[in-house]
Amino acid sequence: MNYAFLPDLSALAILIVILVLLRRHHPHRQANLWLLGLLFTLIESTAHIFYAPGGLPVAILHTIVIVCYLLAGVVFVWASGNYAISDRRSFHFLLFNSIPLLGMCVTYGMHLFTPNAFLPWVMLGLLIGSISAVAIRRSIVLAILIGSGWLGIGYLVSHNSYRDAVYWSLGVLYSIATANFYRKLPRHSTGRLAIVTGFSIWSFFFFLHPLIVTYRTYADIASHLWNMQKSLISIGMILVMLEEQVSCNRWLALHDELTGLANRRSFEDHLSTALERCRRSRSTLALFMLDLDGFKQINDIHGHHAGDQLLQHVARSLNEHAQSFESIARLGGDEFTMVACDPGHLGSIERLQEIIRDATESPFLFDGQRLTVSASIGIALYPDDADDATRLLRIADLRMYSLKQARTPLRHIRLDSVPALTASGRFRGRTASGHF
Repeated sequence: MNYAFLPDLSALAILIVILVLLRRHHPHRQANLWLLGLLFTLIESTAHIFYAPGGLPVAILHTIVIVCYLLAGVVFVWASGNYAISDRRSFHFLLFNSIPLLGMCVTYGMHLFTPNAFLPWVMLGLLIGSISAVAIRRSIVLAILIGSGWLGIGYLVSHNSYRDAVYWSLGVLYSIATANFYRKLPRHSTGRLAIVTGFSIWSFFFFLHPLIVTYRTYADIASHLWNMQKSLISIGMILVMLEEQVSCNRWLALHDELTGLANRRSFEDHLSTALERCRRSRSTLALFMLDLDGFKQINDIHGHHAGDQLLQHVARSLNEHAQSFESIARLGGDEFTMVACDPGHLGSIERLQEIIRDATESPFLFDGQRLTVSASIGIALYPDDADDATRLLRIADLRMYSLKQARTPLRHIRLDSVPALTASGRFRGRTASGHF
């Protein structure tokens, strides 16, 4: 056995175990494909240990290594291509075009170095590639590119350059994965830099391999560089998962997980910023707060799942219809709030209120039943009602519950000191009715 490969193999195995553990705690939609590709890489690295006098037959080991390179490359191309798992057309295209490459790799690994052993795979690749590009991908340009590639392979095979034909094919495959990862991963990601660098090294050395075999002087340093990229890619994948988790945590800190709207913390920041802008421009700000009437009954009758779907439905409707508002947020439970700067330019307060009602009270289907709710809306204006965010929120909240009390009597709440608004947004005097 060749124990010189054990340190690199152990490092790769440890990184794969870390990636597995990380995936369990922080699921990533592409992690399973990454792990599958790295598993083929681990098998290939393990096979190198048995390259030794008296070990396993060289042809079998060579076949395992070449086939693992190919399978890992195919998996990484699929993982880097932004394809949906249900995208059968793209999966079939990649699968069909991998078959002739697999046949060629097995032929090379088994040391069947004759043109007659390779040319059938070249002809099959030319046929499958051209037909699948037109029939599945609907691209004549892609058919020409694939056909040109297989014609180039056929030329190399006819001149007995079998190693060039196989390794350059793998180089093209890993170059595609490199380009896909470069386009797909976030631009400023450290993990992206590691992954793209690793795949660039990998594809470069596939192209360089026939030359290195000819000049054995550089074989040792090339071998060290070759093994370096595997660890580099594994580390990059770990970094991408960690970066994605950090980004997710930042998003959750400012958004409501159920509806995707801004949460209370984010909304208060938006409100403070909007108020400051209105102070500078001496314009008006309208704060709307709404509570869903009938939400508790839907929860009690149909269950919390129906309530969650209702909240998501309302959030989507507000985003779609209430585009005049600068900020939309869910404060918690069934309470939502919106801000409109300079509402006079957007329409009257009454018009903005109707937009909210239309968005909120649109029916939705749950288990084949049409469910609807109404909304109690409280409004507070800057600078007429208050000039700070805390008092505006309190007044809008009290007016909302004043209207809710008129519909369903509430206890232990005193609202007679809160001025009500007319539809035009002006004071109507002190009242507890809360009607707009």
